[in-house]
Amino acid sequence: MKRVILFLSFVFLLHIPATYAADDPVAKAMKLYEKRHYADAAAALRADLPSLDQGRQGAAQLTLGMIYLRNAELHRALYQASLALQQDYLQKLASARGRNRSRYVDLYLGELLLESGKPEPALNYLEKFAADESIDPRSRAAAKAAAGSCYALQKNSARADEIWAGIDKNDPETKAVLAGAFKRSGLMDRNPGTLADESVAELKGPGRVPSMRQVKGLLTVYASTGQADKGLELVLRADLKGFSHRESMSRTKVLSFYSVSLLNDLAQLYLQAAVAALEKAGADAKVRETAGYYLGEAYALAGNIDQSIKVTAGFISSSSMPQQYRDRATVRQAANQYQKGRQFDAIGTWDDLSKKQPEDPDLLAEILLSCGRLRIDCPTVAQRSAVAVEAGEGKRYAGLNIALGRYYQGKKNYTKAVPLLEAGRDKGNKNKIASNDPVMLVSLADAYYRTKKFSEALEIYFEMSKQFPQVRQLQEALQGIYAMEHKSAGDVKIN
Repeated sequence: MKRVILFLSFVFLLHIPATYAADDPVAKAMKLYEKRHYADAAAALRADLPSLDQGRQGAAQLTLGMIYLRNAELHRALYQASLALQQDYLQKLASARGRNRSRYVDLYLGELLLESGKPEPALNYLEKFAADESIDPRSRAAAKAAAGSCYALQKNSARADEIWAGIDKNDPETKAVLAGAFKRSGLMDRNPGTLADESVAELKGPGRVPSMRQVKGLLTVYASTGQADKGLELVLRADLKGFSHRESMSRTKVLSFYSVSLLNDLAQLYLQAAVAALEKAGADAKVRETAGYYLGEAYALAGNIDQSIKVTAGFISSSSMPQQYRDRATVRQAANQYQKGRQFDAIGTWDDLSKKQPEDPDLLAEILLSCGRLRIDCPTVAQRSAVAVEAGEGKRYAGLNIALGRYYQGKKNYTKAVPLLEAGRDKGNKNKIASNDPVMLVSLADAYYRTKKFSEALEIYFEMSKQFPQVRQLQEALQGIYAMEHKSAGDVKIN
């Protein structure tokens, strides 16, 4: 990762006049990017775009694309970790009986099961919740909207329509919830975009902050309909550490509920923004080839494999780009081939590259990360990597330790994953995002949770939440599980 940042910094500095390089908005954004302050970097650079001369626009868009791409990767990792963590937490809450049982857990467990592609069990919770007339109207409307989506997924459109028709559409939050439900159900004829815009219009005014339920519904629409700018503007107004609902159980115990899908919507939004920025950068001859390196990655993550193949091939064929990055692009191209049905060719390419001398630990790491992303076995490369990290020393092998740890984590071998991920972590600043890849930290926190090292996982999430407030939903779920397993009756509070 650090070698990539240095490569990009070199490319950018070639196009920054020395007289004002220190004050250049692109250089400033790169410094924030290096510290993993993605939101700050993107906001500052977007604000400065109109003031940049035309000759700097390509470098600015390339920087912006890289920021959004890494933020998308991080939020995808957060989403996967939260999906498993929230399910464990909500199921524990749902198993309580009598007065100790939460009234709102049915809504959030139902929504999570729907998010996980399980509409049938989701309906049991959602319909039970929606039928309780003592529940507040907005929450009941959210349950009905989700129940309608369950029926739509089960091809029972008549029942879905019946449920949706009974929802009051005058409330701006409910409009956003319905817009999200229609979009998730693929019902573009219901005009989810119009509903979303109407919901936003009713938010206008100084100090008006959208509810998290409203943000969730709106982002579901904007993140998947080519309206990244609207989504990014909404995120700037939102309180991303906010909960969807807070329920008081007793004088000393309060439960906060969050939407897991928000993290996925943020990942999709940032990925869409990354593609848009990198495509603009690709129009500038000065940075076109470098933009292609990352645009190929972004297209692949978005599922646009044919486009990824095209731009990645262009980068690989460029003799002006460093060979080490062309090799890494070749690894990604092999992953594209694998997804197009050429598995034998892809594995052969990875095997050949893994034998390349002198040994390049970053190249081995790239291969392992591709194997992990595609969820395929790569035992030969894994074995070579294990030998390499055993023999290698220093920060040069940190990335390979992390990649091998994430590879074993994907196989649910947490006993192997934890020490490898720890070996890749900065020893002096073990949980600081300025010194560590935040995706690695999420992987390590997840592995800690799976091995019952709750305190270690919470330390990571606490540190990350200083820069990424949306991590709070993982913090609270994890601390809630810890409290229940240790029979604590106290409030779940995280400072």
